[in-house]
Amino acid sequence: MKYKIIAIIGKAGSGKDTILKKLTNSNLAFHEIVSCTTRPPREGEVDGDNYYFISSEEFACKVLANEMLEAAVFNNWCYGTSFDSLRINDINIGVFNPTGVETMNSLKNVDLTVYYVRASDKTRLKRQLDREENPDIDEIIRRYHTDKEDFYDLDFDYIELTNEKPGDIDVCVRTIMDNLTTTNCI
Repeated sequence: MKYKIIAIIGKAGSGKDTILKKLTNSNLAFHEIVSCTTRPPREGEVDGDNYYFISSEEFACKVLANEMLEAAVFNNWCYGTSFDSLRINDINIGVFNPTGVETMNSLKNVDLTVYYVRASDKTRLKRQLDREENPDIDEIIRRYHTDKEDFYDLDFDYIELTNEKPGDIDVCVRTIMDNLTTTNCI
């Protein structure tokens, strides 16, 4: 059997997490993948909800024990998805980066569908500034430049979604649901 995984990718502020939450709240067939990271929580993030915040040692042990579906180092922090966060009989859905998608594409036990959420730089910047009461401007700029590199030349198939204006989130969610219905996944 294969793990059915829907990967949502996109640059910071594109709306990936909002789409993920709407999907997981709308359908019992979805299982939200919660990834692991060694970075500290950001304002408002909760352990076990947004990420499992673990030590570098714990992360390394999981990688060495082949317990990780995918893993990457980004800005000196480790990020990854452990196999124990997946369910074989559900549609697993999560937010990933392009490196994670490339890794999953190479696995024989994964049936992967990728959705790339796009929004203009101006829209994304506004969302990032409004997301927290005291946004870390340096972090927003760093993420902007990193995203520019990470999303420059994607070498895998994906379905493009646009989240630019009010109402687009619902269109994105409907598109994913309609695609699952057409492929008889739900």
